[in-house]
Amino acid sequence: MNKTLLYLIYFAAYSAILLVIGKSSLRDSDSVGKFFMCDRRLPLWRCVCTFVGTWVSAASILSLTGSVYESGLSALMFSVVPWFLGALLMIHVSGKLYATGVTTVPELFRVRYGSKGLQAAFGALLAAVYVLYLVIQIKGFGIVASTLFGIPYSLSILLVYLFILYTSFGGYQSVTRSDAFNLILMIVGLGVLLVIVVARVGSLGGIYSGAAGVTGYAHAGMEYATEAGDLLRPFGQGDFAPLMSISMFFGWGLGLAVNPQYAVRILASRDARSARRMIWISLALLAGIYFTLSSIGLGMRVLIPTVNETLSTDEILTYILNNDLYSTWSGFLLFAIIGACVSTANSQLLLIASSCSCDIVGALWPRPLKESTLVSLSRGAVMAGGTLSLLLALSPPASLLTYGGDVWGVFSVTLLAPVFGTLLWKSTTRTGVCAALGAGLLALAVFYPLYYEGLLPVHPALPGTLISAGALWLGSVLSRKREAEV
Repeated sequence: MNKTLLYLIYFAAYSAILLVIGKSSLRDSDSVGKFFMCDRRLPLWRCVCTFVGTWVSAASILSLTGSVYESGLSALMFSVVPWFLGALLMIHVSGKLYATGVTTVPELFRVRYGSKGLQAAFGALLAAVYVLYLVIQIKGFGIVASTLFGIPYSLSILLVYLFILYTSFGGYQSVTRSDAFNLILMIVGLGVLLVIVVARVGSLGGIYSGAAGVTGYAHAGMEYATEAGDLLRPFGQGDFAPLMSISMFFGWGLGLAVNPQYAVRILASRDARSARRMIWISLALLAGIYFTLSSIGLGMRVLIPTVNETLSTDEILTYILNNDLYSTWSGFLLFAIIGACVSTANSQLLLIASSCSCDIVGALWPRPLKESTLVSLSRGAVMAGGTLSLLLALSPPASLLTYGGDVWGVFSVTLLAPVFGTLLWKSTTRTGVCAALGAGLLALAVFYPLYYEGLLPVHPALPGTLISAGALWLGSVLSRKREAEV
């Protein structure tokens, strides 16, 4: 069958399924509780599906696999290891977070300190960060769509509206249903691709033994060559050098630990025990997914030691799928990647919506708003946030993996100390939270430019997070007696 025709068939089938999911969920999202949390009634298996579906994004499938192809297992130390360490910290506070009963993370500061201003400030911060991070999913979608239909990247990203906006309009119900479908699609797709790669190499063990002997440049755009054994070493060159990889724990790891997109899944669980089980089961499933992605990346490098094209890291997987490893399964596999992009994007759009409607407008409006008004505002925020991210994605970052760590580092620097301090340290005060936020924003303004100019040998989230935590402690100690008397 003609390649383009095959891809169009997959496109029609995938679009139809997501349209049905989105339409069927609209009637189940007529209140704030339903729109953002399904009234905390989801079964455990759907909680797991939406947790994993949100976690595995374009940064995982495209950028991580491409990085493993280029640099080997050192990409795992830079990203996957910090992610899992961050998840363990998340488990530690899951029970206390669930007990607050809040709907959004910024609401935590209004409930604890009676401050609508703090709720609005953190809501604005979250909305801005997710607009930036959504660029990752739009770029990933654009790369795959360009490969599928041979159209320019700038045109292909317009197709993302068909998927992420429509599935987001149905609220959390639609998001969790589409996440379950996309996760099944992804697991089947990656499993098939691993079987194809293993069959061509000869065995799973042959992938790793073969990777030990690979040398040369991964593709024409690489700045450094691979030496024998490099692909299996824990640390590499460039971004994957030891100091940068270790300090990335403060970017990717701590950013994930306090990331509201996972906190919301904890809050939306039926009870605290279900929330903890959701995370543990998800981590087990994720371990299998990352083993599969790593094996695919190394296997492709063994089969194709050098790609004779100038590619970015994020383009490697789709290029090889559409050329060197092309089969009738390629369309299915490429739409599995699109599914991963959609599953993360619609969750982030929902968080932009809650930040704008509940945390900014809802907190600052002089009188309580009707739930129907908040839901309408949320859908408007979905459209506005998606549009802004789309415009930013016209000039996307070079590597989704490093860009994602930088964006998540903003959460580490500004949100980690306030949230963990509020949940774990009874002496935390409103002044301490304000000091942590202010110091964190100042640290971002100072350290990120130094980092991008190559003047900072560690990830900027490391000093930034420490400064923010210190400001929380100092501000709380100095104001504890005064605020206790109020």
